[in-house]
This record gives sequence, structure tokens and C-alpha cells, in this order.
Amino acid sequence: MRHLPIRHLLIAATVAGGPLVAGAAQAQCVGVLRDGTFEAQRIGTVSAPWIAEGSAGMDVGRGLAHGGRNNAWARRNTGWNAIRQPVRLIAGVTYTLRAFVRTSENVRDGYFGFRDAAQHPVSEVKFGPLPAYGELRVTFRPTVTGPYNVFAGFWAPNQDAWIQVDDVRVTTPCNDTAANPVDG
Repeated sequence: MRHLPIRHLLIAATVAGGPLVAGAAQAQCVGVLRDGTFEAQRIGTVSAPWIAEGSAGMDVGRGLAHGGRNNAWARRNTGWNAIRQPVRLIAGVTYTLRAFVRTSENVRDGYFGFRDAAQHPVSEVKFGPLPAYGELRVTFRPTVTGPYNVFAGFWAPNQDAWIQVDDVRVTTPCNDTAANPVDG
């Protein structure tokens, strides 16, 4: 007997005791980023899956978040200060990184984007002062599958300065064949 590949799945579900509903399953986009809302952070110190660079931390339940209860921050008067998270990206897939960021009025050298495994920027946007949360967005299509980092940070202007970051997400089209191969 010949077995054919399954191309469609039927899903049956019951909702609140209602009738069974069946339909074709839709592909699910698998997220490469974890805890982009920072709601899993329980204390002011940055913890996995996030990594602090320079002076960075978490505002937990302080009413400073764009959404939810928590947000990340970086603050200092000198040097590079940021948060980042390692992610695994697939060659040929287009990824869009988004986050909501606000800053002190003196931030002029903020950067947001993707870095390679050696921490070299591969796709980034520069930002300046953002007095209210604004959405930043950058797109990247890697040519090599492997480890990368998403990041948000700034070069401090030799005086006290800060950024706050929240609602970070990485999206990719669900129909991207490199990310969602089909049985053939």
C-alpha cells in the first residue's frame, strides 16, 4: 500500500460545550524570540533569555511599560548600554524586528537591530530622542543559518541618559517556504 504525504490536517474542537468544528489547519509561525514583553522577568536584574550590556535592568511593575507590567531599560552617562537576546535565524527567511522604545531627551546615538554571532551589526536602525514610546522596525534576511542577536542600546553622551524598551517581537511570513517546508 502506498502512503501519500499529509498535506492538510483536520482539526476538531469543542468550544464551551458547543458543536464540533472542523477545518484545514493553518501554518503557525514559530517565534524565534522569547519574553519580548519582559513579563517573565521577576526582579530588576536582567535574566535569561535577555543579556545586559553595560548598565541595563528591568522595571518590574513600576508603571513604566508600554504594555503589560514590565519593560527593559539601559541607563548610564558613558559607554555602550543595551539589552540583547540570542536567536537562531534561517538563511533566506525575511525577519522583521519591532519594539517600542522611549528615551531621555539627550540620547542621540541609539541603535536597534540584528547582530551576527560575533556581535557585528548586520541590520540596524539609528534612533535619537523619543520622548514617548515609538515603534522601531528593522528587517533582515540572513544568507547563513545560525546564531544572531537582537539588540537595543545606545552610546551614552557623557551625561546621564536612558532608554526604555518593551514589546519586542520578531516576525516572519508564515508562508515562507524556508521556515515552513512542506512534505513533498
